[in-house]
Amino acid sequence: MAEEHYSSPSAPGSPLTARPEFDVVVREFVLDDGPASLHYRVDVGDLTFSSSISYMSIPGWSDVFTVLPVGKNALRLVSALIAWDAMRFLALGGERLVLPPGLPCDATVSAIWRRCFLSQFGEWRYRNGIRYHGRMPELLSPTPPWAEELPGGGATPRTGSRALLANGGGKDSLAGMLILNGSGIDHDVYEGYLPVGGDHELQRRLLDDLRTSAATHHTNVVRVYVHDDFYRRPASVFADAGVKVDHYLTDFAVGHTANYVGYMPIILHGGYDRVWFNIERSADDSHVTWHGEQISHQWCKSKEYQAISAHLFSELTGCNWFKGFDSTLRGLYDHAIYRLVATRPDLLQRTHSCNYGKPWCGHCPKCCFCYLMTSAFLGEDYARRLLGVRESLLADPRNLPVWASLMDSSQVAWECVPSHQEVVTAVDQCLARGIDYPVLRRYAPDPATAARLRARFVDVDWERVPAPITAAVRDLTRNSGVLSQVR
Repeated sequence: MAEEHYSSPSAPGSPLTARPEFDVVVREFVLDDGPASLHYRVDVGDLTFSSSISYMSIPGWSDVFTVLPVGKNALRLVSALIAWDAMRFLALGGERLVLPPGLPCDATVSAIWRRCFLSQFGEWRYRNGIRYHGRMPELLSPTPPWAEELPGGGATPRTGSRALLANGGGKDSLAGMLILNGSGIDHDVYEGYLPVGGDHELQRRLLDDLRTSAATHHTNVVRVYVHDDFYRRPASVFADAGVKVDHYLTDFAVGHTANYVGYMPIILHGGYDRVWFNIERSADDSHVTWHGEQISHQWCKSKEYQAISAHLFSELTGCNWFKGFDSTLRGLYDHAIYRLVATRPDLLQRTHSCNYGKPWCGHCPKCCFCYLMTSAFLGEDYARRLLGVRESLLADPRNLPVWASLMDSSQVAWECVPSHQEVVTAVDQCLARGIDYPVLRRYAPDPATAARLRARFVDVDWERVPAPITAAVRDLTRNSGVLSQVR
């Protein structure tokens, strides 16, 4: 893998900050059963954090490890679970992540980890002007590979024969449910409850409401609880510890949601041959170019990362039956997706997309974008009901900087939202519906541009639509009136 060298941008989002010279050290880890849970403690300079992942559908770790054809891969899997989950702590400083004694890390896995870190945290590096030199960042282990083994392995691995669909609770999840239901693909549903956006019970209730309302047949639910004491610390704690890097709060949220390695115990135990996410076409687009490097907030949703993760699964487990991570929406932009889900306003009303104050905070880029899109397709009265607000988000002066980040091509919203062009296409649709505010007039495209963009964003790229769901996507887009060339 080629060695990268980065220098600070001429005009980064924030000034270059000093990076503390210390290692991020995972001091200890514990594997518990009933259910299978992973707990670890990590030291970041003078601060110590604890994190845990609980797999509610897996009785114990032996139920995972006995599926592996080679026993030594059990420790490699545990090592990767911690390495990928803990990479987010580098957002607090340091250039090396050190695994605890007993966990091996070979050169192959370490190189993949570094590649994933540089891309997943490319936005953070760009916005803070962070430079890495030589082989940094680095994943290290004090343990020689295969120093000891966990019990398990040697059994004939089960053959995957069922799919797993991720439910994040938003309109993309709803569209994915409609597509898989229409395809007849037998699947279970994955739901993860994170330490951000609201308490676990609220997250479970919201996800359960969408899933049970949209399901056409019974599905098993695979639940994962993630606990992290990072978010309970006041900002003063980080300031006193010398942490000056901006944007680390949002990077921690990305670190949780992007952890595809965290799915691997579930894949092994459940025998899933494919994991379906609901990721739109724009996730493969970059936001800025920095020293020749393409920086994207959504790299963790990209087709590239999915391919890397599928390869890593094979490398870590020795199993060859997993077909990979895929997306139900890879061939559709948000305009096509909204046109599709707008045919089910009863179900769309049960979605949520805010990462800060679930179900909706009403002031973040995700909330504002969803408000704009639902207004464009279903009217502003519907958008108000969806977000539970009385006043228009388009008239709230507190939201003006957010609207600028979404609509002004010289800015970047740095959230999981599409390009400015797709946003201003929705602006034109709102104005055509009679939804008229100064902020919309300011960024409205001219008629010819609006028509060109509208045709582009409602089109379906059939080459990107996975073969198992092509017929279902075709039927749903026809019924929704999406303008596309159906092959």
